[in-house]
Amino acid sequence: MDCGCDCDDTEGDHYHVSIELPGVKKKDIDLKIIKTGMRLRAKKGSDIEYVSELKFLCDADADKVKAEYENGLLTVDVPFDCPDPFKDVKPVKIP
Repeated sequence: MDCGCDCDDTEGDHYHVSIELPGVKKKDIDLKIIKTGMRLRAKKGSDIEYVSELKFLCDADADKVKAEYENGLLTVDVPFDCPDPFKDVKPVKIP
């Protein structure tokens, strides 16, 4: 069984990660964040385990991370600890 995951950065100063974990209890979520990425392990009963790792392009400020879990959806806001490297980059034209 797969879990859905979405990561966006609409403001250029943080990662916003949303992960669907249907049927998982909050107490069974193990989320760890370091400056270069995050690791998630979540157990659903005795036979299903969700495992995910994400690597960050910019270093994260792990001390300021905020996470919420409601109705099977884990949302994690991870602030950058560096400027957005794509801020002044010209987009690639696709004909």
